[in-house]
Amino acid sequence: MPSPTAIRSATSLRSRTDVRRAAAALCCVALAAGACGKRGSPLAPIVRIPAAITQITAARMGGDVYVTVTVPSQNIDASLPATITRIDVYGYTGRVAPRVLRFADVARVVASVPVAPPPDPALPVPKPPFGFIDRAGAWQGTMVTVRDTLTAEEFVQGPEVPLEPRQVRAAATRPVVAVPLGPLKRFYVAIPIDGRGRPGPPGSIVEFVLTALPDPPTGLQATYTDSGVPLTWEPSGGLLGFLLDRTLGPELAPFDAAAFTIAVAAPLPVADESVPPGPTTYNVYRELAPDPLAAPAVGPPAEWIAPVPVPINATPLAALATVDTVEFDRPRCYTVRAMRGTPPAIVTSEPSTPLCITPVDVFAPAPPTGLAAVPSEGGISLIWEPNLELDLGGYLVLRREGSDATLRQLTGSPIADARFRDTDVKPGARYTYSVVAVDAQLPLPNVSGESERVEEVAR
Repeated sequence: MPSPTAIRSATSLRSRTDVRRAAAALCCVALAAGACGKRGSPLAPIVRIPAAITQITAARMGGDVYVTVTVPSQNIDASLPATITRIDVYGYTGRVAPRVLRFADVARVVASVPVAPPPDPALPVPKPPFGFIDRAGAWQGTMVTVRDTLTAEEFVQGPEVPLEPRQVRAAATRPVVAVPLGPLKRFYVAIPIDGRGRPGPPGSIVEFVLTALPDPPTGLQATYTDSGVPLTWEPSGGLLGFLLDRTLGPELAPFDAAAFTIAVAAPLPVADESVPPGPTTYNVYRELAPDPLAAPAVGPPAEWIAPVPVPINATPLAALATVDTVEFDRPRCYTVRAMRGTPPAIVTSEPSTPLCITPVDVFAPAPPTGLAAVPSEGGISLIWEPNLELDLGGYLVLRREGSDATLRQLTGSPIADARFRDTDVKPGARYTYSVVAVDAQLPLPNVSGESERVEEVAR
């Protein structure tokens, strides 16, 4: 007969066995049928950090740098939408760019761009009107431009990334080698920030050399006609700058060309070697006063948006003149910037002294032509060629009767059609007619000269 101790041991063993069997059964119930005890592929961790900003450009115009970035629309795990609330744009001056992972440690934030929350996918998103700007921030997937105004601090070497202990030890064992210093450069990188203030991965670095700028043009002059605004200016750098961009042609020999060689002037040396070589070209910029007929702007412009100056010329100008379109009675200011270098190493000067004008319409329409008079029962019909001016306001018909020496206005106000019938006539009386054109200028229109005169006898 088993002892009490053996009986208790057997009972305890059976209890532990039952517990293990129950746990195994619960596992099979909890998992899908046939999956109990099987090992599947590991799931990727859910990472809600905005993706790196790889689309970034920088353009220097005088003392301002316009940095354009594309707002990420997804996270680093490709999930949508991106959990981003702002973008910090960093700027750094040095001869070598810091390591991308340490860029923010030595660079300075030059601008922060708020990012608007994404719309609810369950709600319809209306199409924004042209020129719409969301004051809450930039939209995901769109481009936004910020401006960095360079100061004296940005033209000196910035702080360098400190070496780690292992790098210090490694450098101590290496021979000292003199490395030539390169030019100072300006570097930019944009880092997205999520809703918890966590930075995303740094993206691409954009750079340019901090060269000297060409001199801004001088002597800007502008006139206006009924069809345009001609502009002229002096070359960048004056006469010397004009000669630097051109090689003088061959001199004419004062004697027999066969007995003397023709000397060709060599190009002059560059005055400032830090200015990129290459021809000097020009861009013309226009700033218009607000259109009084346009809808007023909704609120002040967002501080994080920097409108990039856009020239009125489609391509850079090699000449020292251009013609702009004219819009009367609307003030406007012009500036010109000089550019040197070849893409992508192009530098743009500061703007010239602004020249502001307000074109006033003092230009009368052309006199009407082809005036003819046709008498008929009860009146005399007039017809003439219509004028082609875009601001034409109409025509005034003039008439004199018999021996009267003065042409008097027959129509009380301008008429739109190039025809008129005079019914206030006396049979047998002789009448002389002429027509003038007027424009739409207010309060007093400009009046053209008289058309040719015609005479006719009323029936």
